[in-house]
Amino acid sequence: MLDFKTPVKEDLAYLRGVCESFGTMGCDFNASNIFIWRNRYNIKICFYDNFLILAYFKDNAPWGYCFPLGNGDPSGALAEIFRDAKQRGIKPEFVMLTDAQKQRLVEITGFEYSFEELTGDEDYIYTNYDLCMLPGKKYHAKRNHISKFDRTYPKWKFALLSDSNFSDALLVARKWCENNDINPFENEEYKAIAETLENYSLLKMHGGVLYVDEQPVAMTLGSRINLTTFDICFEKALTEYDGVYAKINNEFAKTLIGFEFINREEDMGIESLRKAKLSYHPAAILKRYRGSVNA
Repeated sequence: MLDFKTPVKEDLAYLRGVCESFGTMGCDFNASNIFIWRNRYNIKICFYDNFLILAYFKDNAPWGYCFPLGNGDPSGALAEIFRDAKQRGIKPEFVMLTDAQKQRLVEITGFEYSFEELTGDEDYIYTNYDLCMLPGKKYHAKRNHISKFDRTYPKWKFALLSDSNFSDALLVARKWCENNDINPFENEEYKAIAETLENYSLLKMHGGVLYVDEQPVAMTLGSRINLTTFDICFEKALTEYDGVYAKINNEFAKTLIGFEFINREEDMGIESLRKAKLSYHPAAILKRYRGSVNA
């Protein structure tokens, strides 16, 4: 069987090298995300013939394998996944497949599959230029929201994250939970934000905090997927400040110099979140699928 294990800090450098060299734009192959969400989603990894194989586990067995990530021919790694499933007495199920990976899976294995679109798991990807400049008529409402924020809260400032303001970012996340009747200390996302801040440098994170009258009102955290694409892993804001999400989105995008694309991740099947992401006019929506071999 494949030697799957829970990723640890010592794996980050290798994970980052594999993920970045492959060039995928998906947030599920952001090395930092793999580590951050390892416990929440029971993510395990193994390495086979220079390929990274990631799987989601339940009851000590994979319920979903991801397409092998690496450069070169993945045929051997895919064959090893099928062998692993057989040895475990389970049917191989593939998850988080892109359209291109669906096609490669069929071509390489020669099997017939039933594919199901994973609604809510698609990534919304934007050009950095659009989120920075908000050009043209389609972004007129966004520019208005930011202008209103600037007029309403003239004593605002945006600061990049550092040791000196980690506590401010965490305070925003805690207040966001409380405003939504969520116990932050029982909330997986809040705990993930806290751990991310504790390992900020190791995870190679980049983030910021928005202030009004010296009070933190919004926070954002992310890391690069590859040399062209940056991933927004977390973004929280206090909505009593009108236009706060539009403001921090825009201010943070301006700091992402050198990145062509910004991945703002999935909508989790939440209609209001889907509408918010569509309102920024994504350059691409990266769809995901589950694939099962037809018996």
